[in-house]
Amino acid sequence: MTTSDETAGPLDRYMQVLELVATFPGALTLADVSSLLDLPKTSAHRLLKGLVRAGLAKDSVGGRAYQLGDRLLRLLHATADDGWIAALARAHLQQLTDATSETCYLTRLIGARVVVAISISPDVRWRSYVQPGIEMPVHAAATAKAIIAYQSKAILAEAMSGELPLLTANTRNDRKWIEQELATVRSRGHATCIGEIDEGLAAIAVPIFLSDRRVFYALGMTGPLQRIMNEQLPDRLTALSNVAYVLGNALSIGEKLKSKDVAGS
Repeated sequence: MTTSDETAGPLDRYMQVLELVATFPGALTLADVSSLLDLPKTSAHRLLKGLVRAGLAKDSVGGRAYQLGDRLLRLLHATADDGWIAALARAHLQQLTDATSETCYLTRLIGARVVVAISISPDVRWRSYVQPGIEMPVHAAATAKAIIAYQSKAILAEAMSGELPLLTANTRNDRKWIEQELATVRSRGHATCIGEIDEGLAAIAVPIFLSDRRVFYALGMTGPLQRIMNEQLPDRLTALSNVAYVLGNALSIGEKLKSKDVAGS
């Protein structure tokens, strides 16, 4: 494959390198790019570093190999509609709702926003809080905390750059408290919302880890505070974690299939 400065423009050369990185993630080296594209190593290095600076690729294995960057992966994730997510999650949410008699729901990260993808509710009174499409406040909602806790500092800063309203007397919106709360989420593996959106409402949530340990989704349960934050809490957190593990495997496969679909369209 020959790609010289005379036959391809700058954007095309970057795209050709990016296609190679996507084809051989975590294995492609500078020497490989130079050989496969018939480029001087200095040119290959410049192209790879440009992709890394833009967040479209990242180096690994001591800087010797390259894979797709977090910015590009988030873009591919955000382009996927919620239909396939709901299809994969619905049966699991229904079983969880049937077992607990509480509203269960799944949220997803879009840019720096956390949005409900699907919810199953046995009680119409709590359904309005987690309707699909509703944006969850990052400083108060359990599923938002469970996702944002595992994002980069840049995503956290963007998430907190907008208005963070004091929804109830229990809501906190100062950055130091939010950062401490997110650190607590990471240490204990789950998030809570105790009267922070509605004083009579509580929610618990766990992150959903994909196969590469990224977190784009969270699984939550919500209902009256006295029903959620009671002696059943440990069992319910275990149930959420078990379903989150299963969903993590399914959503990982779905992410890969959707990425191929987007790339091929």
